[in-house]
Amino acid sequence: EGRGARGDRGDRGAVRGAYGRLGAPQRTEFRQSVFRRGVPRLAAGAFALTVGTAIARSYTLYDLPPDIVRIAPEYEDYRYVLVDDDIVIVDPDSLKIVLIIEA
Repeated sequence: EGRGARGDRGDRGAVRGAYGRLGAPQRTEFRQSVFRRGVPRLAAGAFALTVGTAIARSYTLYDLPPDIVRIAPEYEDYRYVLVDDDIVIVDPDSLKIVLIIEA
């Protein structure tokens, strides 16, 4: 529903820039919110960690916590996966990596 209103999930550049615009306390809250959920982490090397790379459908993508969408609404329609301590934001339709938030 929300996706259709945005067309092709909005401007990916805005998504990439959203994390950089957050202040240090918000970045800390962002990371803590994700890691508090306790989702399984993939080992480094599971796939190429490069923006624009499509990951395999076999990987489970997780919804971002509501408090993240509150501080960075650009992430509303995206999903994530953890690779070691990196948060990898993925477009769930194309399965392409749109942002890597390094540890």
